[in-house]
Amino acid sequence: MSDTPITYAAPVDVPVARQPFNLQGYNNSLNVTIGTPSGLLHEVQVDTGSTGIVIPATLLMVDGDTSKGLAAGVVSLGPAQITYHPSGNTLAGCLYLVPSLLIGASLNDSKQVVSVCEAGPLVVFGAQYAGNTSTPGVQNPVDPGMGMMGVGFGRPALSYTANAGQSDQVVYTLSNPFLSASVGGQPLYPSYLLSSAGSGASGYISLGVTTAQFTAAPLNGQTVALTSAKPPVTPNVTNDCNCAPASGTSWPAAPTQPYWLTGPATITISTVNDALPLKATLLLDSGVTGAMMSVPQVKNWASSLGGAEITIAVPNGSSPDAEPVMSYSFAMSSAAPVKGIFAIDTALSTAAAPASLEPVLPDGDIAFVNTGINLLLAYNYFFDAQLGQLGFAPTAPVTLP
Repeated sequence: MSDTPITYAAPVDVPVARQPFNLQGYNNSLNVTIGTPSGLLHEVQVDTGSTGIVIPATLLMVDGDTSKGLAAGVVSLGPAQITYHPSGNTLAGCLYLVPSLLIGASLNDSKQVVSVCEAGPLVVFGAQYAGNTSTPGVQNPVDPGMGMMGVGFGRPALSYTANAGQSDQVVYTLSNPFLSASVGGQPLYPSYLLSSAGSGASGYISLGVTTAQFTAAPLNGQTVALTSAKPPVTPNVTNDCNCAPASGTSWPAAPTQPYWLTGPATITISTVNDALPLKATLLLDSGVTGAMMSVPQVKNWASSLGGAEITIAVPNGSSPDAEPVMSYSFAMSSAAPVKGIFAIDTALSTAAAPASLEPVLPDGDIAFVNTGINLLLAYNYFFDAQLGQLGFAPTAPVTLP
C-alpha cells in the first residue's frame, strides 16, 4: 500500500531585513527576522555555508530571561561547541530541541507577531559564551545580537548523541529550518531559491519551489544531481554550560532531514594545468563575500595567481559537450597577497566576482571552491532537498505564478 501523497503549500517569499546587496556601510548578505520561543524577534544572517540556527540561548528562555527557564516545549539536549576557522573564535552552549519558530517575522499594526511561515521541530544551537582557541581559559558572554541561520547542504553540522553507545541512543543534529517549513500547518516543499534580483514580489528568498517550477518559465533554470550520503556525526563535547535535560525527561524523537554532498564543479586557472578545467566541488556560501579555494595541483599560489583569469563552472550532467549549468570568470590582481589573501582586478571582473580570494589547504585529491555570496549577482541559486538537485538560473527579476 503506497503512502498518502503530501499536499504542499504554495511557495512563499521570505522578506529580508534590509537590502542585501550594494548597501553602503554593509557587506553583501541575506538577513531575515525570526520569531523565537522567547516571544522576541531576532535578526539572523542566512548562511548557505553552514547548517543550523545559532542564536543566544536567552532567546530560548521565557521572555528572554534566564531566570524564568526554558520556553514552553523547548528541550535541552546536551553541550556543544563551535570553532570557526581560521579565526579560532569559539561559541560554547547547548543544543536544544525547539518545537517551532517563525520565519520572516514582524509586528503588525496591532503589535502582534506575524510571519510568512514557521519551521519545526528543529535542533538549534543556543550559545552562552564566546572565546578563542588562543586563550582557552577566557569565556565571555555571547553577543546578544549575534545570529546565524545555516541552510547549507553537505556541511558538517553539530550533533549530540544521547545514551551514546547504547541500543536506545538518539542522535540530534542541527536542523536546516528551510527544509522543515510550513504555512498554517501545511508543509512547504523542502527547497529554497536565493536571488539578488528578487525571486518574488517581496524578497530575495523563496521557499517551497519545486524543481519543475524552477526549470520552467519564467525562471528557466537548469539543475544537476547531487549525491546522497549518511549524515556525519560529531563527537559529544563537554563545557561549563548547564545542558542536562530536566530530571525524568525522556529523550524526544530526533528530527531527520536528507543529507546531500556538495555539488560538482570545475575550476579553470589560466596559469595552471595548461588552462584546462580541473574537477572540483562547489559551495556557494552566502555568509562571506570573499572566495576560498583549494587546488591540489597548485604548489605556489603567489607565483600562480598574479594576473590569472579564473573560471568557475558547474558542468551539465546530461552531456560533457553541453553548455555548463553555471559559468562565470574573474581576473586576479597582480599585486602581492596580503596575509595570504589575494586581491581581485575589479576592472576586469563582473560584480559576481568575489571580494577577494583566499587559498586554503586541500582536504582531498579534488579541488574545491567556496564562491562567496557575490555569485548571486549573476545567478539565482536553487536547492531541492527532496530530489537532490542543485540549480542555477541567470539572474532576472521574476514573479512566481
